[in-house]
Amino acid sequence: MNKTYGSYEDAAQDYLARFRALREAPPPPISEAALGAGEVDAGLLIDHADEIAGISASMVVLAQDYLEAPDPTLREGISGQLLVQAAAELQLATELLQIAEGEPQGPSLEAARETHAAALRDAIDTMERVMQSPVSHGLLPAAALERAPQPVPPTLDAAKAGLRQATSTSAAAINQRVREVGGDIAWSLVFQTQWAAVVDGVTLLRGDVAKLLESVKHGLGSLFTRAMTTAAKTLLNVYDKLMALLGKDAEDQARKTVKTWLDQLKKQGKIDLFGKLVDKLYRVDALKKDLEGWLAAAPADRGKMQDTAQAVGVVSDKFIVLVGRMSLVENVISLAKLIKMPQVLAVVAGLQVILLAVVIYTGFDYIGYKQPSFMNLTKGVAEVIQESLVPQA
Repeated sequence: MNKTYGSYEDAAQDYLARFRALREAPPPPISEAALGAGEVDAGLLIDHADEIAGISASMVVLAQDYLEAPDPTLREGISGQLLVQAAAELQLATELLQIAEGEPQGPSLEAARETHAAALRDAIDTMERVMQSPVSHGLLPAAALERAPQPVPPTLDAAKAGLRQATSTSAAAINQRVREVGGDIAWSLVFQTQWAAVVDGVTLLRGDVAKLLESVKHGLGSLFTRAMTTAAKTLLNVYDKLMALLGKDAEDQARKTVKTWLDQLKKQGKIDLFGKLVDKLYRVDALKKDLEGWLAAAPADRGKMQDTAQAVGVVSDKFIVLVGRMSLVENVISLAKLIKMPQVLAVVAGLQVILLAVVIYTGFDYIGYKQPSFMNLTKGVAEVIQESLVPQA
């Protein structure tokens, strides 16, 4: 029976404690002979993972209050934590899937075990470091937010020029990171993954994940079945955490967008198209045009314009941190794709599709210009400017 928690923080304490215990445990053997001689180690990993899965499921529910909080700092902070949790849990699921799949053959067995054990320890270390900072601190440490005071621009025109430059620089930085990380994910899906798995992944729902992984259990021994059962719970939690960032209201639109983009990339056979699709969606050029109207209507307050320019710069700083955590998830997905079970590949491809949607739409949210109303993890570049400078009715 899963324990009931009063708050996200209470659950997080238990969650981290279980992961620390897992980090200190000996790595499980992954060969058939080793499993026969050392079921205790493999069983211990499964036990730890099962406990973590129960706590994680509670955390997804408890995190919702933060995702819907009026304060954008809370929404930013929880989004960063959910991503590092997803990366660590996905790495753990990969370990379990290796047990369920059976053993690799040949002299590389020991090296494979050590590599995956090290990857899991690294994922736990990263997650622990990130989660040491309270959700209320957001994505950036306080020091990063405390910029050196700058002299107020000498003229109103200079203040406006500074805000134009900050807007252009911040939007370009967000756009570029989406192009890089999103482009890598799209490349992997279109050119390095079985296309049938990608097509299935685009429409993969939570129930489909459970059914696919349940079908793998047939014919497995008891230990292997336990590993598969726990891996399924873990992967469902990863699915839920990624979907929580995307938001239920965004799911249909995001899936349609990603499917259209992947189909176009597949047809053209070139990844260059991805950047053009990002540009078309974000409409940064239109944002810059509207900025001129906002500047014209804004009060002639040079100090406020300078403060706004600095706040705009912080938006891209935060996004760079967040997208770095998305990259952690993508790195683990690349390892998970090495599992040879076709049902698993379909699930992993589905997670990769959702991650791509999260990258694209979170970037859209951080630009903040006429983005869909269902995306609201932060106060984007355009929103910061409008809130500060445009007179409110």
